[in-house]
Amino acid sequence: MKNSRLIRSVLPGIIVLFFIISIVVFPKESIESARVGMNICINILIPSLLPFLIAANLLINLKIIDILGVFLEKPSRIIFNVPGKSSLIFAISILSGYPIGSKLTSNLRQNNEITKIEAQRLSSFCSTSGPLFMVGSVGIGMFNNSKIGYFILLCHYIGALSVGILFRFYNTSSDIAHYNNSTSILTRLKNIIFYENEEKGFYSIFGDSVRNGINTILVVCGFVIVFSVLFKILTLLKFIDLVSSVLFVLLHPFNISVDVIQAFISGLFEITIGCNNVSLLSGPSLIFKISLCTFIISFSGISILAQCCNFLSHSDINIPIYIFSKFLHGVNSFLLCYILYPLFKNNLDIQTFNNSIFYNIYVDEIFTNIPFNNNIFFIFISIVYILSYINDIYKKSSSNAMH
Repeated sequence: MKNSRLIRSVLPGIIVLFFIISIVVFPKESIESARVGMNICINILIPSLLPFLIAANLLINLKIIDILGVFLEKPSRIIFNVPGKSSLIFAISILSGYPIGSKLTSNLRQNNEITKIEAQRLSSFCSTSGPLFMVGSVGIGMFNNSKIGYFILLCHYIGALSVGILFRFYNTSSDIAHYNNSTSILTRLKNIIFYENEEKGFYSIFGDSVRNGINTILVVCGFVIVFSVLFKILTLLKFIDLVSSVLFVLLHPFNISVDVIQAFISGLFEITIGCNNVSLLSGPSLIFKISLCTFIISFSGISILAQCCNFLSHSDINIPIYIFSKFLHGVNSFLLCYILYPLFKNNLDIQTFNNSIFYNIYVDEIFTNIPFNNNIFFIFISIVYILSYINDIYKKSSSNAMH
């Protein structure tokens, strides 16, 4: 017991120390990879995720999710064995992508709005990629075929739903009657709308939502930058090549090449790099490359797993079970690609245009033409963020004056 505790406390420190020394040894490469991570954050993550984060927090704080969840209670219980509001969390996760589903699931559990078992079930399928990445970046940008992107999207989302259906049977012995069938929908709506709680105006709620969204996006960007540098360092130290060589020996009977293994391993660290590397492979068949990209997107990679686990760790959700559910999501999505491929083969089986330059240009084009001015948007959000803190300070000073 003491040895295991010693390992848990000393090993992370050794890894961090090794990481810092590697940055000192490879300063130029570390700065370049950090800059790549920063560009991803500024040009992609912040414009695409921050509005969804703020909107999702508003939906929760204004009880919109609770109200809509009343109408979805029975179908959600029957299909996934979770509350009705969970369907809204899944919808938001689909629209926004990683890691918002995990963040909102953790929020519900922290607020004690769902049980631990329900949160575990919910986290298993409400952690998905967004359509813009699968259709735009992977489909058009990497495979030069939007239909491939939609095919990946279809398998990815059906795979998530299949995991949710499987997890409906998780720990059913602890289930209790969570809602009263005799209570009318109107009564439950009244209980939500007129629930007496801390009185907050819309502007206060909006400020809190902005602050929460900005804090969340800063955490996400931090993970992206760190893992961008980490992957570069591991590549420079030939660690990726070493792991690839070991796996090549183990998988030799299956006739899998080193290039495939290296592309797959890169995807286990970061899905964008991995999917791009898989699309550039010349040996494997198209369906194999599509299936491998779908697995990588569904499993989500160590970088996104770390982001999601960070949010889930603030609750009592079991992290190893969540990681297993993501692995199961990857396997299901991979198999679904092969099962559904005969139905879509005529549309998907084309000559692909494997050019990472085209992919980079396309991604830049998407996020430089977002239908709002980025500078005005960021200035507005920053002002609300600052005012929300000023509002809190004012409340505390007023409260102290009264006492």
